[in-house]
Amino acid sequence: MSAYKMETAPFDPRFPNQNVTRYCYQSYLDFHRCQKKRGENFAPCNYFKKVYKTMCPNAWVEKWDDQRESGTFPGRI
Repeated sequence: MSAYKMETAPFDPRFPNQNVTRYCYQSYLDFHRCQKKRGENFAPCNYFKKVYKTMCPNAWVEKWDDQRESGTFPGRI
C-alpha cells in the first residue's frame, strides 16, 4: 500500500482573506494559461492544478471545463 501525502494549498499573499473564491478562480486560470503557453507536459503548471483542485468546489471546475470546451468560458486563458 502506498502512502499518500495530503496537502493543502500554500498561503498566497495576493489573497490574504479567508474568502478563497478569487484564489480558486485565479489558480484555475493560471493552470490553463501555463499549459497553453508551456505545453501540457510542463511540470511546474501542476502547482496551479493542485491549488485549484484543493480550493475549488468540483461543481465549479466541471462547469468551467464544460464552458471551455464549448467556447463560452468568460475568463481569458
